[in-house]
Amino acid sequence: MKYELLELTDETRENLPGEFVKLTQGTVHYELKGSNVNKFVVLIHGFSSPLMVWDHNFDYLVSKGFKVLRYDLYGRGYSDRPKVRYNFELFVIQLGELLQNLDLDKERFSIVGLSMGGGIAVEFAKQNIEKINKISFVDPIGFPTEKPLFPSILKVPYLNKILVKLMGGHQRIINGQMDDFHNYDHVDEYLEKFKTQLVYKGFLNAILSTISYTPFDTLEQSYRYLEESKIPMQLFWGEEDTVIPFSTSHKARSVIPSAQFHSIPNSGHIPHYTHSEIVNPLLTQFLDD
Repeated sequence: MKYELLELTDETRENLPGEFVKLTQGTVHYELKGSNVNKFVVLIHGFSSPLMVWDHNFDYLVSKGFKVLRYDLYGRGYSDRPKVRYNFELFVIQLGELLQNLDLDKERFSIVGLSMGGGIAVEFAKQNIEKINKISFVDPIGFPTEKPLFPSILKVPYLNKILVKLMGGHQRIINGQMDDFHNYDHVDEYLEKFKTQLVYKGFLNAILSTISYTPFDTLEQSYRYLEESKIPMQLFWGEEDTVIPFSTSHKARSVIPSAQFHSIPNSGHIPHYTHSEIVNPLLTQFLDD
């Protein structure tokens, strides 16, 4: 497979699934289903996997009466890859503009955030506390880990691009997805969907810019703010997570002790995907209560 051969344009998007909307920094890919404004939930994916990471949850939530929005962050999936710094400010503005353009900005809603999406959820909620009903986190970033998520040298702009290419480039990123799994029951279908985004130019630059400019382990004060604001929170963690190790959940629980906690046995970094039969009922119960 050859990578980053095509530009994402109106023409190339004609045969792609989902819907598209033009925001300040580019076109964003999204999917919205359901009509119950009193049960509105936004799903925010993580560092590299686009909205397909919610494939085992999206329709389930809709079937339970929720209005559900999922979308691709800038630089991922079928959303544009603007030449900007990829940081929380960019992603928070993206979500705000998306809600506004879809006429959803007056509605209160809940958020489910996976990994880096958990960090985006925290930063968005901190700035828009009056709009948030509840937040559910799945193996979120924001807390110190036993070892850094990325070596310091990969945070150096331009140099990291050279290093990643020497380390295998896109194939290294694909191989890295294996770290999200503890067993490999869903790997083939997952990777097949994951790789579709790699055809389009700008993916690798967006990933490297995110490493350079997004803090992954310094969000404790933001989490504490949500705790003090008494926003109902839920926390899922895969017991065999090697990306953000399960031991990190102890720190998370000490910072947000009110959060309803669920450890998922035999699961890696994406328990909502690999163990949706466990996560989905717990998630809907939390959002419904």
